[in-house]
Amino acid sequence: MVDVFISYSRDNKTRVAEIAQAVKAAGYEVWWDAELPPHRSYGDVITEKIGMAKAAIVVWSHTSAQSEWVRAEADVARNQKKLVQTAIDDVMPPLPFNQIQFAELADWHGEADHRGWRKVLMSLEELCGRAPVDASPAAPVPVRVPTPAPAPAAYSAPAEPTAPRSSPLPWILGAAAVIGAGLLWWLLQPTPMRTTVSDGSGSGSAAVAGAPETADDGAAPVEAFVLAAVINDPEGFTNIRAQASSQSAILGKVLEGEKFLTYQQSGSWWRVRKGDGTTGYMFRKLIRVLDGANPDPAPGAGAASLPAGPMPTGVGGSGVVIPDSSDRLLSADELGNYSALELRIARNEIFARNGFRFKDASLRAHFGQFGWYKPTTDNVQLSGVEKANVALLKSAEAAAQ
Repeated sequence: MVDVFISYSRDNKTRVAEIAQAVKAAGYEVWWDAELPPHRSYGDVITEKIGMAKAAIVVWSHTSAQSEWVRAEADVARNQKKLVQTAIDDVMPPLPFNQIQFAELADWHGEADHRGWRKVLMSLEELCGRAPVDASPAAPVPVRVPTPAPAPAAYSAPAEPTAPRSSPLPWILGAAAVIGAGLLWWLLQPTPMRTTVSDGSGSGSAAVAGAPETADDGAAPVEAFVLAAVINDPEGFTNIRAQASSQSAILGKVLEGEKFLTYQQSGSWWRVRKGDGTTGYMFRKLIRVLDGANPDPAPGAGAASLPAGPMPTGVGGSGVVIPDSSDRLLSADELGNYSALELRIARNEIFARNGFRFKDASLRAHFGQFGWYKPTTDNVQLSGVEKANVALLKSAEAAAQ
């Protein structure tokens, strides 16, 4: 089966040959019409090859953008969700293909680290279901060891007929059925997640995973975005998409230096959430995770003490800015009216609620004036909801400064 089909204008044949050779060198089987059999109809072969391919690279140039054949091939590839667009001239893809991202290869001459070529390889990795050959070692070929044929059984004389005996098999089968039914019932029972509900005593909390979790009351799964992150994209921005595919609709963009939230996931696409609440998928290789779910260190260890001035009195004079931040996921919208100082107190009060002994003297003094704060430990374990809220509060705090 063909991995990659290449569509182009014959005026660019020499340039396209370089692209085809580079794709082959990356370990993908390539077909382009330089290999067209003389006895086959052009239209029949093209339709067949696009349908067989896992990805279709369209090479846009000044001439191919005017070609009805190239446009038709690009349209077929787009409808089959296998289109990978490139441009070798200073040209935009024609309508409607200019609404889809493309890789600029005008200044590419075979460099492996060229950003346009890297985008092509990322798309091929996703569509073909495997990385380029230089990205991962080849898997060992399993060796099949023949199983020796069983030796023929020795002859034995037929036994004398005996009186029929009662077989224990029905009793064994019945017991197995009862045990199996009980096991199935146990497996189907919902397993409650361990969460923390503060009783004001400052006692420790149970740890939960940062991945989507289910509430104790059986509500729908909740995604706990517990990791703060930034992009690592030479383009200076990265798209958030509706589905785990580079062909999916773009929901928003994250700019270089802009913080967003995610959590540990498997696969090449991760779920992410921006500060404005936009939630979707981002290519994993473009994500750089930050360490944001920690309390403030002592002054001189990476953070300054709280600024002078009136401290937040909190709800009802309790010193607590957001009382239920350990029990529910906060949203970016509700944090917009808080100052940077209030957000910092709200972030650290999650640790204070769990009895954390602060190294920062100003935080110790602030929380120490309230009876609910009971410092008991130097190491607390936050729930998934709490971790997500700490990361979101830290991101909002940075934006408010």
